[in-house]
Amino acid sequence: MSVVSRRQREKEQRRKDIINAAEKLFFDRSYDNVSMNDIAKEVELSKATLYLYFDNKEALFFIIVLRGVRILNTMIKEKVDERETGIEKLIAFRKAYTDFVSNYSDYFKVYSYFQSGRFDLESIVNNVYLQEFSENKQYSIIASIFPPPCPSFSEYAIDIINLGKEIFDLCCDSIKKGVEDDTIQSNVNPVELTVLLILLSESTANIRPDMMKELESNGINKHKFASDLDDLLGNMIQLRLSRNS
Repeated sequence: MSVVSRRQREKEQRRKDIINAAEKLFFDRSYDNVSMNDIAKEVELSKATLYLYFDNKEALFFIIVLRGVRILNTMIKEKVDERETGIEKLIAFRKAYTDFVSNYSDYFKVYSYFQSGRFDLESIVNNVYLQEFSENKQYSIIASIFPPPCPSFSEYAIDIINLGKEIFDLCCDSIKKGVEDDTIQSNVNPVELTVLLILLSESTANIRPDMMKELESNGINKHKFASDLDDLLGNMIQLRLSRNS
């Protein structure tokens, strides 16, 4: 192995070590309670060395969030692709999201914080959607006359938003297919229902403690609540298949 190859491997390993150390601290303490000094101490490197690999703490946090969203994206794709009808795909989508929240709670926690308003995501989201719209010929003509601003965004944040959009589209396409194959009633708006389902999936993972006490006092745990919610949503959109998938 050449000296250059060995040094490159050492550099890549050091980068992974920094990310893993940051992940451990973000999971244990939360974003605002972790500093670059803390990460340097955890990975046994100088703070100056950290800045050779990452611009700031935010970039490191986004990498951790991206890890989790990639897992969520893969889980949803695998579950949805296994099903045939629209409603089966929609049930699989909900199941995959619930499994992710249950099995990867730390990643879900940092993903939720990413979307909490702590970071300026509106400009990033606008940029991602502008790129999509620019593929439209009519929009391209307008953009050539009035080009949108092109600020520099964190590549990791953009990747997170793009994966989130893929997840959104998977749910929306499942609903559209359900309308087409007559397993979901035709008067639902796929975009509105997708927003509702994703918001419910995220919010039910963060039930207020007082609300959870109310449920538990009535013999309802989180699993049963999620199941009952699926039944309620099923009735709302007139599912025509039993929930045995």
